[in-house]
Amino acid sequence: MPDINSLVRLVQNEDCYKNLHNTKTAKQTIRKVITDWTNFRKAIKAFNENPSLFDKKPKPPYYKQKLAQVIFYNETIKKKPLKQGIIEPTNGCFVIKSDRRFKQVVITPKTNGFVIEVQYEELLKKGKSKDNGIACVDIGLNNLAAITSDQHAPILVNGRIIKSINQWYNKNPNKHNSKKRYWRLENYFHHVSKLIVQNCVNHNIGKIIIGKNDGWKQNMKLRKDVKQNFQYVPYYSLFEKIKYKAALEGITVIFTEESYTSKASFIDKDPIPSYDDRVKLQFTGKRVNRGLYRSGRVTWNADVNGSLNIGRKVIGEALYGIVNRSVAATPVQVNPLKFFA
Repeated sequence: MPDINSLVRLVQNEDCYKNLHNTKTAKQTIRKVITDWTNFRKAIKAFNENPSLFDKKPKPPYYKQKLAQVIFYNETIKKKPLKQGIIEPTNGCFVIKSDRRFKQVVITPKTNGFVIEVQYEELLKKGKSKDNGIACVDIGLNNLAAITSDQHAPILVNGRIIKSINQWYNKNPNKHNSKKRYWRLENYFHHVSKLIVQNCVNHNIGKIIIGKNDGWKQNMKLRKDVKQNFQYVPYYSLFEKIKYKAALEGITVIFTEESYTSKASFIDKDPIPSYDDRVKLQFTGKRVNRGLYRSGRVTWNADVNGSLNIGRKVIGEALYGIVNRSVAATPVQVNPLKFFA
């Protein structure tokens, strides 16, 4: 693939290059195109080697007629304002106060406007000891996250706030409400991810295990009303926030498939195979009422049971010696917005 200088010489007389009205911005656009095509070639190579890792064959990048993403690197930022802690590009399209050393500024078009993201480079802290604590996280709807650990009682993060935000938007869908919904969800996910990571830091936990199934929004069989609520929650955004905040603290994040974790009994050590195994199992207990799991005469929180089984998917039977007491403890319900108030 040709380098950026060769491509600039080839297209500098084209109208698409001249219409950008800024040579530096045009070069950054070409650099982004090179990156996209390089990633596409890598994806095609990986697909040819093992197609089972992909839902479908990767498609080549396509070119937008309008509202494309624009990236500003250091060379497209004015130097004099930058010394005063102000980020301003050479075309003067925005001004941001920031005294930290940044990597790039990304302007992304959304349906409700434009989002300007300033991306920084942070030094990652050294990883925690393998002997330190473990946190298991079960992602849900009414309880957005059920967190169990050997260091504290189980924590249930309120997910009804997300349902309320989406329900309010669905009654009045318009551009203004769409913008408001986006930022309310972003704010709440930042609080939730901060809660999970800060909890790990406070209790010296070095590993977070999160249950996540690929394609769970498309393939899960739920009632129509429940599925609508589930599909309107952008879980991927929450996962990304947890990953980068945990990485800054040197905490490892592991994602694992969560098949049968809600049906199996953690106390009775029921087997929890994956969906691909296609085996018929008889589980010891079952869910009863709302949010409760019963096995014999013992009843405990169903989401806590699921999160512990998610940890068992990764660690195995060794988890019983680490977080077994979490089953008997009463879960603590938390609203992250009030927790950090």
